[in-house]
Amino acid sequence: MTTARRGRAALGVALAMVALIASSCSARHTGPTATPAPGPPAGSPAPAPSPAPLADAVRQWETSAGEHFTQSGLALQQVSEASAADDEAALQSGCYKLHDANTVGLQHDLPTPDRRLTDELQRMIDDINTATHACVRFVLARDDVDAATYQDYLARAVGHLHRAKGFLNEDLAPK
Repeated sequence: MTTARRGRAALGVALAMVALIASSCSARHTGPTATPAPGPPAGSPAPAPSPAPLADAVRQWETSAGEHFTQSGLALQQVSEASAADDEAALQSGCYKLHDANTVGLQHDLPTPDRRLTDELQRMIDDINTATHACVRFVLARDDVDAATYQDYLARAVGHLHRAKGFLNEDLAPK
C-alpha cells in the first residue's frame, strides 16, 4: 500500500531527526573559561560591565531550551515507532507532542543570542508545524498527499536543524 510506504519513509526521516535533536542541543558544551581581567585601581570608578561573550550567552540559552529539544526528540521517536507499527492513535498523539514541543515550547525560547541560529530554528519550527498538521490530517484521512507533505516537511526541518547545529558549534568553538 502506497500510504503505508510513505508513512514508513517518514519513519527514516523522523529517526534521523531524533538522533540530531538528541545530539544537537541536549549535550552540554564546555570550553575554556576566560580569566577575568584585573579590576580598576583602588579609588577609580568601576567600568561598565561588558556584555557576556557569545559563547556564554549561547550556553545559557542552550540550557534553558534543552528540555524542549528533549521533548521534541521523544515526540519524534513516538512518531517513528507509531508509523512503523501503523498505530494511528500513537501517531496522532506523537504529532501533537511534536507540535507542542516545537511550535509552543521551543518557539518560546527564541530568539537565541545568534541571529543565524534563531533564523534556522525558526525555519525548523515552521516546517515542523506544517509537518505535524499534515501528519494529523494523514491519520484522519489516510491521504497520500498528507503523507508526502509531512514527510517532506520533516525532511526540511532536519536540514534546518543541521544548519542550526553548525551555527551552534561555531558559536561554542573556542576562539
